[in-house]
Amino acid sequence: MKPENTRVLVITGVFPPMPIAEGDHIARLSQGLADRGYSVDVLTSTQADGKSVKGCRVHPEIEHWNWASQGKVLRFAQDLKPDLIFIWFIGMAFEFHPMISLIPTRLKAALPGTQIVTQITAPVGVRPKDHPFLTRLNLKLSARALGGDHISYEYGTILRDSDRVIAMAKPHLERFAEHLPGLEDKSVIIPPPPLIPMSMPGEASRLKGREMLGVPADAPLFAYFGRLYVGKGLEYLIKGFAKVRAEVPDARLAIIGGAAPDYFKSGWSVDDLHAIAREEGIEDVISWTGEFPFDTDAGSLYLRAADYAVLPFSEGAALNNSSIAACAAHDLPVITTLGDRPEPEFIDGENVLLVQPKDADALAEGMLRTLRDAALAARLRAGSVDLTKKYFSWDATLDSTMNVFRDALATAAVRVPA
Repeated sequence: MKPENTRVLVITGVFPPMPIAEGDHIARLSQGLADRGYSVDVLTSTQADGKSVKGCRVHPEIEHWNWASQGKVLRFAQDLKPDLIFIWFIGMAFEFHPMISLIPTRLKAALPGTQIVTQITAPVGVRPKDHPFLTRLNLKLSARALGGDHISYEYGTILRDSDRVIAMAKPHLERFAEHLPGLEDKSVIIPPPPLIPMSMPGEASRLKGREMLGVPADAPLFAYFGRLYVGKGLEYLIKGFAKVRAEVPDARLAIIGGAAPDYFKSGWSVDDLHAIAREEGIEDVISWTGEFPFDTDAGSLYLRAADYAVLPFSEGAALNNSSIAACAAHDLPVITTLGDRPEPEFIDGENVLLVQPKDADALAEGMLRTLRDAALAARLRAGSVDLTKKYFSWDATLDSTMNVFRDALATAAVRVPA
């Protein structure tokens, strides 16, 4: 089926201006699919701005994702009669409510001929235990009514009843497959491209970015890029940078991005980071950008200003991290962390420099090593260019997503008698 003859319904709990990378990503992806010829409708939360993207129809109609809104989702889909439903899933986007984890099965019952593709942006499912007893009881009764095996506590029937599943990194797909043997047979990996509009490369952009950050033109500048929340390892970065600063007094750090809501209810606050910076005596040499509009090149200009990127993820880096895509697309040497499930595409000392997570000393050593070893820095820059060419481009993302859609629709066509 050609794109111009294909109606796609996107279901997402997040969309701009909501401060979460997944919202920026699905907005640009929806617009890109519309630009490629698909008829795209987006059903999303009431906090979304329906005019924030062009080319697709945005319906900010769901106030809360729960059992009460399930009927509204189903009725919307039945009225639209899409050829394909694209569910953009991460638990926090849907308030961790288990309703969304059973929606593929409900949609298949309501629209038997419609294909369902689900992209899971990170291994963060729903959390029934965080909800009241009646919610958990409804989940148990609903799961029993839906029947069959392989109903996951975190992912419900998403893995089982989606016709295709898209993961964003191999370590993630391996974790999902633990819930459903054989999942790989209907799954693909599509890493995220940079989620920000790109500025022009060159010295003018570099100097403009430094002016925006208040950083001297000749100061060595390390940059963190991404929203700020628990799990990003920023407390270790600040402590590690204090050690770097002790040896390189003119070094500077930019923390590029605003604070995300505390989805995990951890009690974490960005104020904690400022307190650490004050305790370390480096508050005045850190530039904090705060949130910036997702549809401007401000984020790109900040990255043009940097000499090195430092992304200290607490659980280790993987291809799904859009922060890595953004930094690599700006040809920056990337210093990041090694997780329990290593990302096979990351080669230590070649396209990233890997250090242990949650270790300020290891981060400081990695930063100093990259700063002092010009050959290493050049090799890492070249590695960033190679990663970008292979994985981190919007054309590649759209091509891969369209291939998944075509495959799902072709399979459906074979099943339906002429």
